[in-house]
Amino acid sequence: EEMIDVWRNNYNFPIIYRRNSVNLGPDRNFLASVSLANGDYCWIFGSDDALAKDSLAILQTYLDSQADIYLCDRKETGCDLVEIRNPHRSWLRTDDELYVFNNNLDREIYLSRCLSIGGVFSYLSSLIVKKERWDAIDFDASYIGTSYPHVFIMMSVFNTPGCLLHYISKPLVICRGDNDSFEKKGKARRILIDFIAYLKLA
Repeated sequence: EEMIDVWRNNYNFPIIYRRNSVNLGPDRNFLASVSLANGDYCWIFGSDDALAKDSLAILQTYLDSQADIYLCDRKETGCDLVEIRNPHRSWLRTDDELYVFNNNLDREIYLSRCLSIGGVFSYLSSLIVKKERWDAIDFDASYIGTSYPHVFIMMSVFNTPGCLLHYISKPLVICRGDNDSFEKKGKARRILIDFIAYLKLA
């Protein structure tokens, strides 16, 4: 709370801060953070990650497209944010591109360009979403506990006719390695989380 006060006192940010009496768990925390927001867009940011230099200014140059979803790439570092392990992890095999999804063929073309499940919204901190689109989705509570409730919502937006997705082929996010809370039970269990969630989505 002291850190929040420092930011409020030193910067002109309208910070909304809420601390629950008990830990809701990551899935409910993802959802609750968006419900508290009142801006046009939400950048759903994981607590382990950091903004790359000038990322907000760079993102602002794309907002004229008024996309429903902005998907950016990431830089991968060690836990100290100093060691650079991958300067640019791309989610799609394209440069910047604005996609319009009017039918299944449009979606198939997009999916064919995905390099990993990051292209279908697995990595939370790469996602900027129009809040009214997010709020319009009827959430399926059975996705609580999958570690991917946000993917259900994002895929629902993705499947909405006329959805606009703007891919930003720039690493606007810094991903801290060696700090994945989902790996506490081992690498195999971590990968299994992905399989279980995406098979459910399928």
